[in-house]
Formats: sequence, structure tokens, C-alpha cells
Amino acid sequence: MRAVAGLPEEDPSGRVVAKALGYLQQGFDAHYAGAGASDDDILVGDNAYALSVETIARLDEPRFVAVASRMIRDGAGRIAAGERVTLETWTPHLAGLLDIISGEGAQRSEERIRRAARDLGDGLG
Repeated sequence: MRAVAGLPEEDPSGRVVAKALGYLQQGFDAHYAGAGASDDDILVGDNAYALSVETIARLDEPRFVAVASRMIRDGAGRIAAGERVTLETWTPHLAGLLDIISGEGAQRSEERIRRAARDLGDGLG
């Protein structure tokens, strides 16, 4: 939400994307937060992923769905390989979503994402 600050408020896309990202985070938390996910955790996580993509799909913009799908695939792939999923993992995807909303270009969108992360104290510089 910090990254979409200053964009035209008549476009609700930023709020919708933020909601979808919240579901995506719930999915990763359910699947991977503990030492081992139970069957119930897997179901909760799968449901959250589905809600994320469904929320994005409501915007009726295929580019959003494509980016959300790549986010899930890339995050799950890193986890399956035993790697951490960090904001650095998400930044190109988040920049892609923001670029679709803003039309200001991928580089400018990535700068917004990084600035928002710094503002939150993430320290990604």
C-alpha cells in the first residue's frame, strides 16, 4: 500500500492487489511457517493461494493473474529448494503488479517497492 501512495485514488487496483498479496502471505505462512505443515495447514495454504488469484482475477486483467501465478510458482520453487522467500524474491513481481497499475514502467515501480520497504524498516537499501 505504501508503494501505491500517490497514484490516482479513483483506481482501486492497488487496494485489490494488496488484499491479494495478503492472501498470498497467508498461504506461505500456512505452508511453511512451521517445521512441518500438517494436512490442515496445506489445505489452509492452498485455499489462501486460491483466494489470492481469485481476488486478482476480479480485476479482469490477465496481466495481473499472470504475475500472481508467477509469484506463487517462484516462491514455492524457492521453498521446495530449501531457500528463503524474502522481499527480494517478491520485488520483481511486486514491481510488475505496480507497473500494471501505474503504467510508470518497471524500473520506477521497483524503486517505489524498495522505497516502501525501506520506509517500513526492512533495510533492503
